[in-house]
Amino acid sequence: MKAPHLTLASRLFAAASLVLTSAGAVASTAFDNTSPNTFVDFGTPTSQAMAYSPFAGAISTYGEGGGSIVNNAKQGSNLGSLGLGLYRIPLQWNGGNIISGAGGGPTNVSGDNWINAIKGFGGEPMIVVAGTSNNNFTPDDAAALVQHFNPSNRVTYWVIGNEPNNGGMSMSSYCTLFNATVDRMKAIDPTIKVVGPAWSSYSQGDLQTFLNCAGSKVDVVDYHHYAMGGSYLDNATALSKTPDWENEVTQIRQMINATVPDRASSIDIQVGEYNWSWRSGDGYPGWNGDDRFYQGVATVWAASVAGHIMRAGGRGHQYSDQNGALGITFEKLSDATHFGQQIDDPMPIYHGLRMFSGGSLFRAFGSTSVQASTTLTNVEVFASTNGQNVVMINKDPSAIQTAVMQTTALAATSVDVWQTNNNAPFQAPVLQATLAVNGNITYTLPPYSVTTFVFH
Repeated sequence: MKAPHLTLASRLFAAASLVLTSAGAVASTAFDNTSPNTFVDFGTPTSQAMAYSPFAGAISTYGEGGGSIVNNAKQGSNLGSLGLGLYRIPLQWNGGNIISGAGGGPTNVSGDNWINAIKGFGGEPMIVVAGTSNNNFTPDDAAALVQHFNPSNRVTYWVIGNEPNNGGMSMSSYCTLFNATVDRMKAIDPTIKVVGPAWSSYSQGDLQTFLNCAGSKVDVVDYHHYAMGGSYLDNATALSKTPDWENEVTQIRQMINATVPDRASSIDIQVGEYNWSWRSGDGYPGWNGDDRFYQGVATVWAASVAGHIMRAGGRGHQYSDQNGALGITFEKLSDATHFGQQIDDPMPIYHGLRMFSGGSLFRAFGSTSVQASTTLTNVEVFASTNGQNVVMINKDPSAIQTAVMQTTALAATSVDVWQTNNNAPFQAPVLQATLAVNGNITYTLPPYSVTTFVFH
């Protein structure tokens, strides 16, 4: 439930002393003179802006309990309230009867219904071209999909296949398919953006091979990265590895700049799928697999990964809206009931992404990252300049940290402070305080929490 803004009298009192937050933590105002430990320079960008928000999702086309976006208005409403931008969705031509391209996806829902549903809640569709399996389509199939949707129900972004290496396809064979498919698709509509190779994991060598053979055609380089799956990591190790996503996107940007310098500025990078694990049964002991999908650590982990991808100038697509434990909302009634929730209710990862996207709660994090750092142990900070938001993540399971933030190139006079609650992982972020800005800003960061400062 959204907490009310502090009254004018409360803010005046805060300016002279302290504000008691709704979580019981004490936060001083901007008049605090304590030496800063967190530094944000809103005047120094660190990444180039993308055409769409760096925070994105995926539509699995699943919905065991009838809760998919084409069957239940609640699901569309929740995704609209989350406020992500692009959504990947697998579709196949199927002889003109366009349907889900996901294994086990419904065959009685038309592709137009899926695309209309995404647009209906304010999302932008990104079609993953599929066949009866991920990569057994033809270039003519892909061209027919473009012909069907454009321009009457326009789709701009198109992913050519999905995880071809998982099906045993070499990068050389994929490049042949990619290039032929792109030529046929762009003969129909030269303004579309094409995405590949949608590799199932980060492989610098394979991605370099792809750029060598398809760098003249690709508009978005796509790969996937899950935290675990073959086996599980403990919480501390999983959280310590979140900077890997930033390093990978940075390496790809360097490869693009070196391989196709004349096109480099027009090529985006996206992590086409990411999540805590690519399967619920990764070996971690729990009620029905890895229970950490349903805990506050998933909120913290998701926010950290999303922030690192953004800071490197990439876009991250969380997988997916519904797919058992891997969903951003509950798909299965058994899971929802076990955790005291309902079909389509948000899961913890939803709230981690919402601390950037803002959705229906607050202004979204901007598309351009700016310089931000902290000396606090096990704490991360991300900031943007358009608009000016700061996200701080306490990755420690037990230590309370106090951030003292010093800002540069900030003209704001007040700041709203939103925060997640590790002890209530299904609860929406809460507006904890509205503070006056006139110097350093001090605020308490509880264990396993995400805090967003929205400057006005």
